[in-house]
Amino acid sequence: MIQIKSGSVVKDVFKLWSITNLFPRAPIWRKVGILLCCSYLFCTWLIPPANAQDIPVLERKVTFSAKNERIDGVLRRLSQEARCVFSYSSSALDVSRTISKSFKDRPLREVLEVIFEGEVQIKEKGVYVILTRKPPSPKDVVVSGYIVDEAGQGIRDATVYEPISLKSSTTNQYGYFQFEVKNPAEENFELIVNKKDFSDTLLVEEKSSFQRIFLKADDVKFDEFGKNLSNSAKTFWAWTKKSVGFTNLENVKDTIHRDFQISFLPFIGTNRKISGSVINDYSINILGGFSGGTTKAELGGLFNINKGDVKSVQLAGVFNQVGGKVKGLQMAGVINANLDSVDGAQIASVGNFTTGEVKGLQMAGVLNITTANLQGTQLAGVANFTNRDVQGAQISSVLNIGRNVFGTQIGLFNYSDSISGVPFGLISFVRKGYHKVEIGANEMLPINISLRSGTRSFYNMLFAGVRPEQADSTTWAFGYGVGTSPRLGKKTFLNIELSAEQMNKGNVLALNVINRAYLGFDYQISKGFGIYAGPTLNWRVYDSSYTDHPELFTYASPKIRSEKTIPIDNFASQFWIGFRGGVRFF
Repeated sequence: MIQIKSGSVVKDVFKLWSITNLFPRAPIWRKVGILLCCSYLFCTWLIPPANAQDIPVLERKVTFSAKNERIDGVLRRLSQEARCVFSYSSSALDVSRTISKSFKDRPLREVLEVIFEGEVQIKEKGVYVILTRKPPSPKDVVVSGYIVDEAGQGIRDATVYEPISLKSSTTNQYGYFQFEVKNPAEENFELIVNKKDFSDTLLVEEKSSFQRIFLKADDVKFDEFGKNLSNSAKTFWAWTKKSVGFTNLENVKDTIHRDFQISFLPFIGTNRKISGSVINDYSINILGGFSGGTTKAELGGLFNINKGDVKSVQLAGVFNQVGGKVKGLQMAGVINANLDSVDGAQIASVGNFTTGEVKGLQMAGVLNITTANLQGTQLAGVANFTNRDVQGAQISSVLNIGRNVFGTQIGLFNYSDSISGVPFGLISFVRKGYHKVEIGANEMLPINISLRSGTRSFYNMLFAGVRPEQADSTTWAFGYGVGTSPRLGKKTFLNIELSAEQMNKGNVLALNVINRAYLGFDYQISKGFGIYAGPTLNWRVYDSSYTDHPELFTYASPKIRSEKTIPIDNFASQFWIGFRGGVRFF
């Protein structure tokens, strides 16, 4: 074994001390000073700069020229240039061979690969560079090299892969890559190199173990700048931006197809670290997986993530994430999230989220959200939200929100810009719909205020009334109702309404509900102002055990046409015909 060293430190120290003997009469303190000065100069020569020490030995840049020079002599020069120690066996390596080469600012690794023509294994350990002969292996090829830009600088995070086996590597901070290809094809052996913001894919059709590949930077396209900003917002779901797999996803623009893949986790499977660029017919992810798309079926124990489109069936125990279009059935134990359209059915126990158009069914236990149009049905346990138009139905227990609804909304609260169908709910607000403020009187209370919202085909009413009087307690009422108002003429409308109000004296202490059916007419005198009037059928249900109910009538005396009591349950009822009228605004 031969080791080429840069010098013996111990011998050099004794040589430095011998220099002081040139001054035999000098006092000892002066000799020490001379020794320190010489030591400083020696150290500045022996010890490389801090930044050079930080750079790995094989990445240190060297510049030299050799003409018909033996390799062992070249290694001695490289040892001094790179400040390293070479360790090799002269019986294993032919160092007597002569070479004629020139290198300028090239990594030591690349220089050694060229000198030994790729037949030597190169390893580093500290400042030692160990050189051994490569064992013959016709079935395996170790591919390595540097990816550099036009200035010769190494390009970090470039993706290099072999498209048949999908073996890949990502360059380090110096632009170096290395991976092994088993059983490479004798013909059409090629490497594909991709890097974001650099030129189109470069194909290297040379079966060489070491490569130096140049990439050209793309010109800036200002017309695509806004598009790139938008697309970058869609990458939040990637496995991790610091991972090799994500780097490959950004770099590789080609689409690769596979009939079947199986993975344990993203980038740990048959499609390896290129999985984000592979479209599969069938995909099985034991825990979770990441792919370029699915054409037939995908099953995930926990989750499925697809960069592109998904067709037919996608099932996951927790969530599905799709960057492209979904056509077929998408079902998840918790949530489905798509960054494009859905044509089929999305079903999740918690929520569905889609940024594109939905054609079909969105069904969730809690929430459905689509930021584009909906053609079909949204069915949710809590809320539905469609940022644009709805053609179909939104059904939930609490809240429905849509822009222009061509269909119906059924929920506790409904909101829309406009609606051509009927919104059913406790409160339905249609921005371009029916909104009225009503002030009127009936046979019980002389002052009533009502707010109406919805459409003329179906609207909701919230109202309250009061009876001004000098008493210890105020008689007042509050209630809710629904109604419809079909047009009879240019300015005349029919009102059909059902309502219920609780009438109280002071606090609400006992049941005292007046259920009312109203049939009346609404005449619009001018835009934003009208009058109304009509008869009512009233059915009062109250607690007969409570003795302090307010008087029903103080300024009118309608006839009570029916009165019944149910002693067992302490309930009683009364029936009469009444009248109401007033004015409406807006």
